[in-house]
Amino acid sequence: MAQEKHRPNGNDHRQRRAETPIEALPLMRLAEGERFFKFYILSEPGSTPQQRIEHRILTKEHADGTLEMVSYNAWIANGHSEKHDVIRVPSLSKELLEQIVQRVRTESQVAPESFREIDLSRCETIDDQLRLLARLGP
Repeated sequence: MAQEKHRPNGNDHRQRRAETPIEALPLMRLAEGERFFKFYILSEPGSTPQQRIEHRILTKEHADGTLEMVSYNAWIANGHSEKHDVIRVPSLSKELLEQIVQRVRTESQVAPESFREIDLSRCETIDDQLRLLARLGP
């Protein structure tokens, strides 16, 4: 008896997505006319390069000048990472982003060296942004 091949239906994407760990999904995609803006990384005190907990804020600039923000907690151990508490804000102003970042810095009460700002807005092209990120490392 021949086995029937699985034929995808319109609902299969939901099942695949539910089974896909968030680490495998891109948190931010760039569309035509968009660029990365700034990334912020807040490392928990006592973190080491091999094992650390971070709070990350990634932003991109839409073609109309508004920003999109993704914020999440990351647990990193020996090259493996897990993302938790992912929040996406699809549209916000640069002023509101600055207020959010200032509040995170104030409420976290960590030493200034535990907070990194990576300003990608000064790069001319997306390729320049990617080269800068590769040079700076994790």
